[in-house]
Amino acid sequence: MRSWSAATLVALALLVCCAVPSGAGAAPEATLASAVATTPATMRALVRTWSRLLNADDNKGVARLFSLPAVFSQGPDAYRLRTYAQIAAWHAGLPCSGKIVSLSLSGRYATVVFRLGNRGQSPCDAPGSLAAARFGIVRGKIVSWEQVPTPVHDGTDPPVA
Repeated sequence: MRSWSAATLVALALLVCCAVPSGAGAAPEATLASAVATTPATMRALVRTWSRLLNADDNKGVARLFSLPAVFSQGPDAYRLRTYAQIAAWHAGLPCSGKIVSLSLSGRYATVVFRLGNRGQSPCDAPGSLAAARFGIVRGKIVSWEQVPTPVHDGTDPPVA
């Protein structure tokens, strides 16, 4: 086995680094961020996909919509989940499905109101009632999910944005 000196490794690293054409690898983060820019349309689509997968009982699919780690807050409890398996298990514990009745955006947050229903084999504890969640979204991934108070309304479902 050949032994490499530290100077050889540094020189090799500089050669590889500098061999990349100017602009081609100058800012991979910027390229990645623009490829998954968090536009309003992206945010709406991401939340709708979350709802569709949750309603289909696809907890593994839901988990892949999150970045790691992700923060979940429900009532007084907050959790930092570090694996997709943990996120899938957390979603498996949600007893209700939810039909989106309103979706509003503010900065990197999407606040969604859902009409609750039964989910998979689990009976919902409050079918027909409304619940709300706020999603923190960065670079096309959900970074946080927080149950929030449901906005007061006149009894009719507001339009979905």
